[in-house]
Amino acid sequence: MGHPESRPQYDQPPTLGCTAGNAPGRIREEAAMTATIAITNGTLIDGTGSGPRLNGTILIENGRITSVDAAEIPAGVQVIDAEGQWVLPGIVNGNIHLLDGIMMMGVGGVEYLARYEGNLTSVIEEAAQIALAAGQTTVFDTWNATGPVLASRDRIASGEVPGARIFAAGNIVGMGGPFSADFNLRARQVISTTFANRLDELFSTGVGAEDLSMLAAEDIRPIIRNYLARGVDMLKIAVSDHLLPTLGATRGYLTFSERALKVMLEEGRAAGVPTLAHIQSVEALEISVELGFDVIIHSTLTGQVAIPQATIDKILEKGIYCGVQSVNAAYQSLLEQIQHPFTLYGGGVHIENEQRLIAAGASIMLGTDAGCTSHDVLTDQHGHGDLNRPWTLGTDHVAWGQALIEKGMSHLQVIESSTRIPAEAYGKSADIGTLEVGKFGDVLVLGSDPLDDITALLDVTTVVKAGEVVDRAALPLQPLASVPIPGDPS
Repeated sequence: MGHPESRPQYDQPPTLGCTAGNAPGRIREEAAMTATIAITNGTLIDGTGSGPRLNGTILIENGRITSVDAAEIPAGVQVIDAEGQWVLPGIVNGNIHLLDGIMMMGVGGVEYLARYEGNLTSVIEEAAQIALAAGQTTVFDTWNATGPVLASRDRIASGEVPGARIFAAGNIVGMGGPFSADFNLRARQVISTTFANRLDELFSTGVGAEDLSMLAAEDIRPIIRNYLARGVDMLKIAVSDHLLPTLGATRGYLTFSERALKVMLEEGRAAGVPTLAHIQSVEALEISVELGFDVIIHSTLTGQVAIPQATIDKILEKGIYCGVQSVNAAYQSLLEQIQHPFTLYGGGVHIENEQRLIAAGASIMLGTDAGCTSHDVLTDQHGHGDLNRPWTLGTDHVAWGQALIEKGMSHLQVIESSTRIPAEAYGKSADIGTLEVGKFGDVLVLGSDPLDDITALLDVTTVVKAGEVVDRAALPLQPLASVPIPGDPS
C-alpha cells in the first residue's frame, strides 16, 4: 500500500473561512492540555508500517508528540504505564456519517429525524463521543446535514465539548436529502410534505441533484464556489447515483457529465480541499480515476462487475486512495440468510474486487459508513453486541479490519489503513495518523496484541487525544439516540 510523495498535502492558505482544519493541510491548534504526558513501557506500533518496538516511551507536550524514544522522563509529568500493553496512533476513520446514513436509506430514518430534528448537533456530538471512546480520534464525515455537522465540528475543535476530531463534507454534491430518491423517497407517502422538504433542504444545502442536474457546466461553478465558502473540509461528488433504495443494486446512472465534474474539481482544487468521488459502477470508477479525484469512496461497489485490471493499474499509478466498505464473512452470511438488499454489496465480485486491490498494493483506507444507529433499530435487528455489524459506530473499525484480513491484508496493514493512510488521503498526515514527533498526541493503548488478533482494537485501556486523556467512561455525555427513550422498558 504505497503512499506517493506526490499526493497533495493542501498546504496553501485557504480561501475559505476558518474551518476545523484552519488551513487545508494543517490542523488548527486545538484546546490542548499544557501538561506533559509520558506513555511508557508499551509496545509501539507507530502506524508507519514499521514493526512493533518494545518498551517505547512517548512524550506529549502541549498536545503534540515531542519524543517517541525518550531516554528520560521529565519530573512532574503525568505517566501512563503501558507495560504489557500495545500503543498505537488514534484510529482515523475516513468515511462515516455521524447521523446514521444507513438508517436514512430505510428502516428507522423517519423516526430518527422526527425525534431529533432541532437537536441534530447533539446526536452528532453523541456519535463523535462514541467514536472517541472507542479510540477513533479523527473522523471524516462524508455526508451529513451541513449546518449541524459544521457546528459540531467547531464546538469539538474549540474544546467546548469532547469528541473525535471531525472533518466534514456536508452534502454529497448531486445528491438530495433523506427523503429524496437517493435515500428514502417512499417515506414521503406517509409523512408530511412540509417536514420532508424541510429536512431535504437541510441536507442538500443547494447542491443536490434538483439544484444542479439541469444546469450547464459553467453555471454549476458559482454554486460550488459558494458551497465551499461555507467552510466544508472536503468536496464529495456523486459521480454515480445513490438509488439503491429505489432501484436495487442492479442498476446505476452517472450523475454528471465529465465537463461538469471537471468544473467541480477545479473549484475544489482552487479551494485547496480534498476531492472525493462517490461511485457505484465501473464507468463511474474509471471516470473518477481518469479525472484524478484524491479519494474514491466505495471503490469496489461496482454492481457485481469486475474492476478492469487497467483501472487498478491507473489507481496505483496516480496514487489514488480507495475507501472500501467491507463486510466480514460472518455478517455476509447473515445478510444472505435474511436476503438483505445489501447482500450484493458484500459478496460475489465485490469480494474479488477487494482482494485484487489488496493484492495490487492499493492505498486502502478505513471507511465504514457507520453512524449513531438508534437504540430502536439495533433492538429490531438484534444488533446490540453484534460486533460483526459493520455500521455500528464504535465497533465498526474492528468488523472492517476482520473483513480486510479475510480478504488478504495483514494485521499490520489493517492498522496502517486505519491510521496513516486515511490521514494521507485527506492531506492531514503532517498532524495525525502516526506516532511521530510533531504530530498531535492522539494515542490508543490496548490491553492485547492487535497483530495477533485484530479484535484487540476493542480492548481499549486508554485513549489520548491531542495530549488529553479521554474520560471514556463519561462518554457520551448526554446520550440520546444510542439509549432507550425515557419510559421504554427495553
